[in-house]
Amino acid sequence: MIALDLSIDEFMKPLVSSHDKTRLMQIPDVEQWYKNKAVSTSVTQRKLIYLAMFLISFGCALFYAGHKNYVFNEHFYEYRSIGIIKNDEPLNVFNHWKDYIIDPSAEKRTAKLKEMLARRVELFKLMDEYIGESFVEEVTGGKRVYTTDAVPRYISHAGNTWLEFIGLFAAVFGLALAVLEPKLTRHA
Repeated sequence: MIALDLSIDEFMKPLVSSHDKTRLMQIPDVEQWYKNKAVSTSVTQRKLIYLAMFLISFGCALFYAGHKNYVFNEHFYEYRSIGIIKNDEPLNVFNHWKDYIIDPSAEKRTAKLKEMLARRVELFKLMDEYIGESFVEEVTGGKRVYTTDAVPRYISHAGNTWLEFIGLFAAVFGLALAVLEPKLTRHA
């Protein structure tokens, strides 16, 4: 190839699809070029297959993690507190305040009703795990009792949808890469 002032790649470019491969292989430089090309194609093929396998397995793992909510929790327990209970009051005062009135006169009953309604400020807490039917939390001015019905609420999280989407995309891309690999390595 020195006589033609061409590199072996430039010389072989128009001859790659030639049907005289056996005759061309008698030239040592051409034979070496074909061997190098075969090794290069094999390496490229292996890399594409490994990449396809990785994308398929990684995509399936991401999709499964998103579908099963392993990364972002979507089940919560809603605990509700009706209001602040004073330190000298029983924990069920908001539900049974009528039972704790000593003087049952209409005026006292109405006054107590107004007081209980004024103190009624509901708060909610979402907990990612069940911590019992109720719990007490100390707050300024007394305490709050939080209760739940023990049925988890489902609150959708966009992160799980994205994990499913990216996982599905990666798996499909890996499958497409595995199917198209022969065409991609033939031209390498």
